[in-house]
Amino acid sequence: MRSFAFVVPRFGEGIVGGAETLVAALASKLNEGGDEVEVWTTCARDNRTWENYFPQGNAVEFGLPVKRFSVNERNLELWIPHQIAISEGLKLSVNAQLDWMTNGVNSNSLYEHIKKEAAHFHAIFFAPYLFGTTFFGSLICPERSILIPCLHDEHYAYTEIVQSMFRQVKGCLFNSIPEQELAEVTYGSLNGSEVGMGFDVGIYRKREPYFKEAFPYILYVGRKETGKNVQVLIDCFIAYKELDSESPLKLVIAGGGDFQDLQRPNALDRKDVIDLSHVSEEEKQGLIQNCLFLCQPSRNESFSIVLMEAWLQGSPVVVDARCPVTRHHVVESGGGLYFSSEEDLIGICREFLANSQLRLELAEAGRAYVKSRYSWDAVLKRFNQAIDLIFKQGAFGHQSS
Repeated sequence: MRSFAFVVPRFGEGIVGGAETLVAALASKLNEGGDEVEVWTTCARDNRTWENYFPQGNAVEFGLPVKRFSVNERNLELWIPHQIAISEGLKLSVNAQLDWMTNGVNSNSLYEHIKKEAAHFHAIFFAPYLFGTTFFGSLICPERSILIPCLHDEHYAYTEIVQSMFRQVKGCLFNSIPEQELAEVTYGSLNGSEVGMGFDVGIYRKREPYFKEAFPYILYVGRKETGKNVQVLIDCFIAYKELDSESPLKLVIAGGGDFQDLQRPNALDRKDVIDLSHVSEEEKQGLIQNCLFLCQPSRNESFSIVLMEAWLQGSPVVVDARCPVTRHHVVESGGGLYFSSEEDLIGICREFLANSQLRLELAEAGRAYVKSRYSWDAVLKRFNQAIDLIFKQGAFGHQSS
């Protein structure tokens, strides 16, 4: 039996985030397959304040044993200026970078636990890369540490301390081929390979439409943040409606966060822009199944779970051409289109409204791609191969599928 631990800065049912969702899915499948799996995390729930919320100690989430540890106190007066400086591409000394990381999300009691228990586990996985829990945690026992970095092409990734971490750990599991290519261009040759996230690829149950009134709509599902480029989607949509003022098309933005953070305060004065806060999983499926297309405008993705969900539920996708990962998925699958300007997205809206057959063909191509590339059988096979590669051939005696 193999024994694995996963370290993430926050974890639990009801916590929404790409890295958390990926870790929960992979850890659960490994546990179901007979591996011994634990999750080690902090007591935080909110990814803005990082205040301790859950009690310390043992818990069960998604059927997995979880150990929670208190978040250290943070010096935000020190952290915030460093965070801003790095995000703007300014050069900081190594000592300043370490101060930045030290006053991020950390837990000394978690690090003591890793130091004490690491030898009892075949491998410890850390996700995502941009947290103290990953940086300091992975370097406690680097010969057993594997990053699931969820890497983006952003200024943080080029700091000396992050580069050092990637070069010291045992290996990496990547969510996509473009992510792996970015890492190897940035850090040099790395031990590991692309694995991705698995999906149950059976027929999805048909859900009731979210809206009682039938109308075509573009759907965005995700966090309401400018870092996700949602404001660009809003601007493109408004530009389209100014040209095609009689079009019934609407824009639906669903997910966590505050719409005001998108810096488009007047958008909600319009009747054709709809803001939804929390929606259940069933409601989300109903929204996806009945949209004209799902749009993922983010330029910083390492995988993009929502694209796979859209394809499995019969909807085409549209992505930003400047995101290597989502563009790769669209090109490889033939399951959608990409845009690089307002004019592109305006043309896509017009084409999809006029051509339902194209929508169906793209969605079907996307579904075939997920079934072939991201079924759990395919993903677990790549996982086992990656672990063998990292630990030099059959270290754990698993049976490759």
